[in-house]
Amino acid sequence: MLSINISELIWTIINFFLLYFVLKRFLFDPVGKLLDRRQEKIDAGLNAEKQAQQTLRENRERLAAEKAEARLEANRILAGAEAEDAARRADTLRQARSEADDERRRGESALARQNAQEEALLEEKSGELTALLTARVLGGGD
Repeated sequence: MLSINISELIWTIINFFLLYFVLKRFLFDPVGKLLDRRQEKIDAGLNAEKQAQQTLRENRERLAAEKAEARLEANRILAGAEAEDAARRADTLRQARSEADDERRRGESALARQNAQEEALLEEKSGELTALLTARVLGGGD
């Protein structure tokens, strides 16, 4: 029949606890620590990824804001340049018209002087021509 041997039972219990202690000390604890460290690294990597994504999101938002601001500044500069260009063009046109008017006045003045000189010459020549014709008519037509 079934008999229980106490000494074997005690040795089995002692061996069980000894094996449990050895396995716990040299296998379970180191493997548990290794798994804990690995989990910590994974968690740190996940946190770093979340921070990187947050930083990326913030950088994109900041870049979009800077881009919009730069676009506004460019439009402002362009509007200023266009206004300055229009003012320069108007000033240049005004100067050109003024110079053209001055040149026209000088031309008209020169033309008036030339006309006066030609009229004076014509008067002088017409007097001589009249005297010459009168002398021929009166002198008998030489």
